[in-house]
Amino acid sequence: MFFLLGGFHLIGQQPDTLVLPKTDLLSNPDTLPPGADSLLLSADSIPPRFSGIRLSKDSLDAPVEYSSEDSMIYDIAGQKIHLYGQAEVAYQTITLKAAHIVFDWSTNIVTAAGMPDSLGRRSGIPEFADGDQQFTADSMRYNFDTRKGIVYDVRTEYTDIVVHGSKAKFVSGTPTSDTTSTDDIIYNQDAIFTTCTDPDPHFGIRSKKQKVVPDKLVVVGPSNLEIMGVPTPLWLPFGFFPISKGRSTGLLFPRDYEYSPQWGFGLRDIGWYFPLGEHFNVSLKGNIYVKGTWGLGAETQYAKRYKYSGSASIAFDKRRVENAEGLIDKQKSFSLRWTHNQAATAHPTSRFGGSINFQTNDYQSRVYNDADNVLQSQLSSNFSYSKNWADKPISLSVAFNHSQNTQSREVTVNFPTIDFQTRTIYPFRSKNSVGGKRPWYQDITMRYKMQAKSTFRGIDTTFFEQETWDQAQFGVQQDVSTGTSFKILRYFNLNPNVSYKEVSYFRSLRKDYLDGVDVEADTTFNPITGEQEIDISKYGTVLDTIVTGYESYRTLSAGVSLTTQVFGTMRFKKGWLRGVRHVIKPTFTLGYQPDYLNNPNYYRFVRDPYSSPDDPEFDQYSIFENGIYGRPPASEQQMALSYSFTNIFEGKYFSRRDSTEKKFKFFDNIYINGQYNFAADTLKWSRVNMSGTTRFFKGITTLSARAIFDPYIQERNENDVFVRVNKSAWRQRGKLLDFVNASASLNTRLTVSKIRALFQGQEEEVVENVQEEEERQRSRRREETDFLSLFENFSISHNIVFNLDRVYKDDNVFKDTFNIRTHSIDLRGNIDLTEKWRINISRIGYDFVRKQLTYPSLGFSRDLHCWEMTMNWAPTRGTYSFSIRVKPGTLDFIKLPYERNNADAIRAFQ
Repeated sequence: MFFLLGGFHLIGQQPDTLVLPKTDLLSNPDTLPPGADSLLLSADSIPPRFSGIRLSKDSLDAPVEYSSEDSMIYDIAGQKIHLYGQAEVAYQTITLKAAHIVFDWSTNIVTAAGMPDSLGRRSGIPEFADGDQQFTADSMRYNFDTRKGIVYDVRTEYTDIVVHGSKAKFVSGTPTSDTTSTDDIIYNQDAIFTTCTDPDPHFGIRSKKQKVVPDKLVVVGPSNLEIMGVPTPLWLPFGFFPISKGRSTGLLFPRDYEYSPQWGFGLRDIGWYFPLGEHFNVSLKGNIYVKGTWGLGAETQYAKRYKYSGSASIAFDKRRVENAEGLIDKQKSFSLRWTHNQAATAHPTSRFGGSINFQTNDYQSRVYNDADNVLQSQLSSNFSYSKNWADKPISLSVAFNHSQNTQSREVTVNFPTIDFQTRTIYPFRSKNSVGGKRPWYQDITMRYKMQAKSTFRGIDTTFFEQETWDQAQFGVQQDVSTGTSFKILRYFNLNPNVSYKEVSYFRSLRKDYLDGVDVEADTTFNPITGEQEIDISKYGTVLDTIVTGYESYRTLSAGVSLTTQVFGTMRFKKGWLRGVRHVIKPTFTLGYQPDYLNNPNYYRFVRDPYSSPDDPEFDQYSIFENGIYGRPPASEQQMALSYSFTNIFEGKYFSRRDSTEKKFKFFDNIYINGQYNFAADTLKWSRVNMSGTTRFFKGITTLSARAIFDPYIQERNENDVFVRVNKSAWRQRGKLLDFVNASASLNTRLTVSKIRALFQGQEEEVVENVQEEEERQRSRRREETDFLSLFENFSISHNIVFNLDRVYKDDNVFKDTFNIRTHSIDLRGNIDLTEKWRINISRIGYDFVRKQLTYPSLGFSRDLHCWEMTMNWAPTRGTYSFSIRVKPGTLDFIKLPYERNNADAIRAFQ
């Protein structure tokens, strides 16, 4: 039933009123006095002397809408309406729902309470909503006129904060013009506020008095932290806790409270949050310890829909380090990170974005203890702007990139790197030439590339000093290439090509011999003459000078290649193996390259300081050594025929499961390549390189192998070094090729799903992206409850790399030595023991070559509903942490942390 009661009172002669006994509507909602059922009164009960309707001065400003599903009882004498069964009353922005509601239109007061259900349980407790604000209570009274109410056993939620109060006074603000929001205030008595969603919260901050301004803040007086209903010794004299929706300026509570013997007491990641506009915010955070260690950082996130998104952080850290002797040092480190992503719809022809990850003095390993940060030895950045022109075959990009080795501390920065290039151009093809048979010259292609680059190298601790700028390198490289392709003799593709490259530098190298400088000599005694003699081993030194000025070199190469494919197949009618196919893709290339080694503009000579003045020797060097784009080829004129063979071995087997023939690969590929140089005086044949890759056990294991063979033998020279000589292995040893060395790597990556597929005979699925495979496995919901399902998120990696080298002891006397260069096993993942318990293994492994653990990182976590307990341990680093903390949210500053950081661990082992 639904009715509308207007905002007015009846004026005039009233009918005889019924005398109602005093009853408690909240405790006895079903008790009705005799004759109080207004439904039994006839419509003529209003006296005929009723003269009209006049608005009362204390009438409401808007209609009151009310409804119920069970029944509605009108008490005309008492001027009340009783609503039963999912009752609802609405007035402006206010909505009240309950099992039993009593509305007194004479006082504009509404009373609501729950009712027992068929099992005697209390149900239909009042739910009050004013705009966006909502709360539930055991019972309540509210005055629509004064917009005030009394609430008993109230439960209110604001974002993630839940407030439980025994009694509260609710004051509703005046609705705004859009009637969707109000400025409300709640005064609580004997209340506890928490982020625990349990009806009986596991923890909270209890206070006698609270003032709640919805969507803004909670103000409390003297408060006590309460856990599981038991008060703790922790008291707060007062407090302000923001509960606003969306973003607002406020304090960021520390992530950890720490004590370090080396640093003292400290706070980690304490800061302040600033929302700067609709699309941008900033967080200032810091670490501070009482003994002088501190750090400061700023983080920002920004986003604009359909345009861009990104984040950036900059941090500085100054650590107090005390060694075993008590000496104190201050170590500074710096970190910069920036990630920017442009939306695909932001611009049709230009792109801007990338990531920057730069640090000094090993910032990550000093500040953090997790395996990902500690073991990351390479940092890199790549940031670029690119522009394409839709109506022109050209493109332009400007980029910043950097690489950094955290072990050697070497940093290389390339900025700016400017690339300008054209797409493939057909200069002899007319605009009207579309499809069909064309003359061969119309398929001639041309392409132009230009790159300009500045490179800075240095150590991370001194990278921003003047020395880095003094050693900076600048260069420009231009490349023009042309070629074409056409078929000959039906089965062969002929591809002629010409390439011209010009490299320009603004700094070049000069080497000058300085006689008599840094002379090295030994004094010896001559037993024959009885005199001391001076034996000079070094007569001078070579001075390297970087000369500023324009220098360039040019290279030209031309060639023609011939390619085809050869197929060989064998079929079998019986057995498991039904067919074998061998595909050979040979490529022969005839190329020409001029003489660069004897060009005085490219290569020069400098005297060897260790050679005698009577018989001086000279070393050849290039003035373009260590340049950004390298130096000209250190080779004389070449007319070489290069060859390469790509081999693919495939097979077919008979599957009894579905009685069909299915394909598989013996080898993914086997490559063979080398060359013959017609212009060389000696050693015309190059070494022959062979390599291949194959997979086993349904893609679980990958084998990669490489081997080098030589058509010539090696002999000892005058410097006691074995080198290639112009003697063929066929004539000297009766072999077509002489073995040089070989290497192979075996990589195995196991997951539970792979083990299941292997033993259940499922079809092979080659994993090309390991990270995507792991993510897919984590997202799967398996129904199995066997033992293996515990390890569903685990992966085991085994890596072994071995070499086979030929070591010469004497001419024609050698020994092949086998050594294992890398051999390690790595385990990572987590075990969900129960719904609440989890064991985390970030990394645990063993290096069989070094005979040591590879930074194991172990931990466990326990879900305690609104709390979480975690422990992590890195035994080789000597660090550990244990914490019991409130889950992330407004009150996550309530925690009990205990840890030993890497500085204290290093000191403990000294």
